[in-house]
Amino acid sequence: MHILTKIFVVLTSLLTVALVPLVMLNTANDDTFKRRWIDEQALAKSAMAAKDVAQRLQETEVRAVQDLAKDLEIKLAKVQIERDAAIADVALVNGMISSNKAQLDRLASNLQVLTESDKIKSELVSNVSKELVTLRTGLTKAERDNVQLDDQVANLTSESEVVKAQLRQTQEQLKQANDEKDKTSADAKSANDQLKKYGTYAGALPQARLGATSGVNGEAKIPADRSLSATIINVRRGADSTMAEINAGSRDGVQAGWVMSIADGGKYIGNLRITTVDVNRAVGVVELEQADKGNVRTGLRAIARKGE
Repeated sequence: MHILTKIFVVLTSLLTVALVPLVMLNTANDDTFKRRWIDEQALAKSAMAAKDVAQRLQETEVRAVQDLAKDLEIKLAKVQIERDAAIADVALVNGMISSNKAQLDRLASNLQVLTESDKIKSELVSNVSKELVTLRTGLTKAERDNVQLDDQVANLTSESEVVKAQLRQTQEQLKQANDEKDKTSADAKSANDQLKKYGTYAGALPQARLGATSGVNGEAKIPADRSLSATIINVRRGADSTMAEINAGSRDGVQAGWVMSIADGGKYIGNLRITTVDVNRAVGVVELEQADKGNVRTGLRAIARKGE
């Protein structure tokens, strides 16, 4: 055999030995990136569902706070009108008091002039005394009414201050709800950015299939008409099946036939096919439970996505 041919065979063998570990390393890295891509995709979907639920709750709270603010403004206006009317009544009573005092002064002056005549004095004293008693009674009543009106004005003023404080508190709650809404949107954007980051490593993959189209016995699945996130509050394990209960029911829109994804943070655990729905509770069968990723337990989240 020619010497060049021998050299070529030796080089080819060395190149083959060097390339085999590189091929195996590339294959292992490719599998790792794919698993990380799937995990991040599930985390992003969970974040989007949580964002939808939180956004609806925040919008409901914002509307409630706005309605409360309007009611408080109406109540404040009413209290201010009542206070102004009470102040006007106080001014009227003060005018009556001043008038009564002027009449008393005038009668006292007339009485002093008439003291020169005993007979006339006797007659006038009797009449003036009666009139003075009447005027003093009216004056006492007017002063009492004035005190009551002052108390009423003070109460209305205090109530007005309380309403203003409630209005300020309501406005602060509205601002806090808007801040929480902005934070939720930022969290969802961060999850999407993380998903895109892992997509650059593993390339485009088929969408992860977290929901089932039917139950284990072939029951038809009803697509969820809304996105919802609930908490598992009870788990019962039997010989053939595992049942789980969530803290959401018909008043939250849950329907029998929904298939919800069970997640532990951003980790997919299995599915929950709803079989029984109460007003504020629902029970379902656990399907596709993956023991290697953890068992279904209380405290985990059950997530329904609109249209799935």
